[in-house]
Amino acid sequence: MAVLSVVVPTYNRAPVLARCLAALEHEAADEVIVVDDGSSDSTPELLASTPWTRSVRLERSGRSRAKNAGVKAARGDVLLFLDDDVIATPGLVSRHVAHHARHGGPHEALLGRVTWSPEVEVTRHMHWLEHGGPLFAYDEIDDPNDVPWRMLYTANVSLKRSFVEPFDPDLPIFEDSELAYRLSRRGLRLRYDADALGHHLRVETPERTEARMEEVGSAAAAFHRKWPQLAEPPPQMRRIGDVKERVARGLGRAGYRRFDDWVDGRRAARAFARGYLAASNTRREGHASRADR
Repeated sequence: MAVLSVVVPTYNRAPVLARCLAALEHEAADEVIVVDDGSSDSTPELLASTPWTRSVRLERSGRSRAKNAGVKAARGDVLLFLDDDVIATPGLVSRHVAHHARHGGPHEALLGRVTWSPEVEVTRHMHWLEHGGPLFAYDEIDDPNDVPWRMLYTANVSLKRSFVEPFDPDLPIFEDSELAYRLSRRGLRLRYDADALGHHLRVETPERTEARMEEVGSAAAAFHRKWPQLAEPPPQMRRIGDVKERVARGLGRAGYRRFDDWVDGRRAARAFARGYLAASNTRREGHASRADR
């Protein structure tokens, strides 16, 4: 039986990390590696009180380096990446273990499901994020035995250690998609098990989503510079759309909520385009500045 290591990167989320670790304590993992990416809250004290975990402390190095440090510290043949705000339901780890026992090939990986925790109030916006919005796209999986590489979400996914490559430290986010593309070129086989379930213990708002999508747009521009064959232009925001959005927002304020999801989608797309174009323009200006020297 393969040895499985859970890798949990974290930063300043001690209360929710405590819940994440409590759920993992009696799961079937051989070890749990927590990478503290320079937290200034009570995370170090929490980790000192959980001697059954192993921890690595970094000085605020970013998501990619934190995950790379977890991989380096792990002893397992199988690596299960789990976000610090994902609470494993009973049996989540066992399902990952069983998958790799059945599918021993180095290119085999398993995507588990993440959905909102029953402890949080799922707002209309949060429901949209999961069903048509830019969070996870589990609903779009047609064949659980052949999942597109773009759906390799490191919130709940396991891979063979021998097959994993380092995450790109130049990407502040989007690092899992970039890794997934590289692995797909080497024959990644990603499968999906909806019963390997984690509960997402967080609350999202339109404002948080907008800020995150601007970061995603900036990271996507960097991703496309590295892999230009995957480049897609950001969505164009036409003026007629602005007019429709103002009307839809007015209807929403009047209590007619039918177009709220559409407004959120447009707001997220606009933030993505803003981040993408800003990153692209900064890159071009840097090249022009060096050319003028």
